[in-house]
Amino acid sequence: KLDPNSSLSYKLVSMILQCTGGGTLVPIFLNGIPVSLAQDSYPIAIIVAFLLHQYLPILRDVLSLSPILKVAVIFMYETLRASVVVKLTTAAAKVIPASDFAIPLFGPIFCGAIAGCGGSFLPLNKGLDPIKANGLGQPMLSAFIGATFYHLFTQTSLSEGVINAPQKAQVIVALF
Repeated sequence: KLDPNSSLSYKLVSMILQCTGGGTLVPIFLNGIPVSLAQDSYPIAIIVAFLLHQYLPILRDVLSLSPILKVAVIFMYETLRASVVVKLTTAAAKVIPASDFAIPLFGPIFCGAIAGCGGSFLPLNKGLDPIKANGLGQPMLSAFIGATFYHLFTQTSLSEGVINAPQKAQVIVALF
């Protein structure tokens, strides 16, 4: 939790890091450009969301009072998070060469898992504090399981004969 008395710039930078953590760390691991630098729409959307959150706190109240709206927002967030897990798992599978197995096994799975929860570890001075006391949180575990399922399904014979296997696997990851 952020201290409510933190400066506005600290709150904004913290939000940017937490929103784009996986999209920042994984491209750096893969020698790519972080999503917040490559996509101009990301910083704009994050700044707009920050300003709405900061200056219209009534929106949080409306969200907490409306179960339907809350479910819709959570569904959209989790769908977007699943998309990030899938995209960065796929990108890692293309970039990381196979070593001991026919496919790169652990690298893409780790990258996909970090993609889905990297913001928990940013800024980097947090280290492993988010998992020290209670282990992996639900978002971390679901990102790891989703990345594992997607990678193994799309990169092995499990998807042979399945029409549009990557798209179907992405839907399953999003529903998970």
